[in-house]
Amino acid sequence: MYTMKWILRIGLAGLSLLAWMFRSAHSQKRETAVIQLSGNAVFSPFKLMFISDVHRRKLRSGMFNDKVDIVVIGGDFVERGVPAQRLRENLQVLRELAPVYYVFGNNDREIGEKRLRELFEEQGAVILDDESVELFGNAKLKLTGIDYFAFREHSVEDAFCNVSKGDSVIFVSHTPFVFKHVKQHYPVSLLMAGHTHGGQIRFGPFGVFGHGSLTSTSGITELVSNGFGTTSIPLRLGAKAQYHILEIHPSPGARHLAQSFSIR
Repeated sequence: MYTMKWILRIGLAGLSLLAWMFRSAHSQKRETAVIQLSGNAVFSPFKLMFISDVHRRKLRSGMFNDKVDIVVIGGDFVERGVPAQRLRENLQVLRELAPVYYVFGNNDREIGEKRLRELFEEQGAVILDDESVELFGNAKLKLTGIDYFAFREHSVEDAFCNVSKGDSVIFVSHTPFVFKHVKQHYPVSLLMAGHTHGGQIRFGPFGVFGHGSLTSTSGITELVSNGFGTTSIPLRLGAKAQYHILEIHPSPGARHLAQSFSIR
């Protein structure tokens, strides 16, 4: 009888932990930060929403309440088995917030690249295919994105071919493992990625990957998100799902020019 009680207690504790992990995987934390971009771009402050690794999760209207100027999807928006209608509806939720920009992750092509591109085009989202685009018509303010690096050669080189010294550059990649190379060879102000899920299931400080983070060194800011969804199993522990609202400002050195320009 004593042994049976302990078995029941352990079983209940295990079920409670699984319920907690499931709940953690299906809730999310809104992270906010104010970031100053290095570079010479002069622009009015704007808000950027960064979300990555949605995978199989369903987005809902009203889930995100911030007024933002652009939405950036950091890859793995879908995976094998996600129906086209869910992808369409998830895109519509984000498109209602602001113009959407997207880079491919390692799982996205599992539903078929042609199909995925058609759905993004249908919703008016911009796919960054190893390229830089001007934001708000400002030639010095760039959003630069690469395809998942394992699928193409020269992704980073192609993406930065139209970036000039002194530009204020926001770089987005699905994986943060290219950050070091990018910082060493190209002008960049803010780097954003997902992919690691913050380890997804952590035991204290221990996980397959490091916890998501936002760090700034020598004027360069790096954001690695825990991601919004899950992979393999719909459970999280110690790495809660998250998305980011970033308020972007020009560098202090460029501020004095703002009185002469009304450029965003």
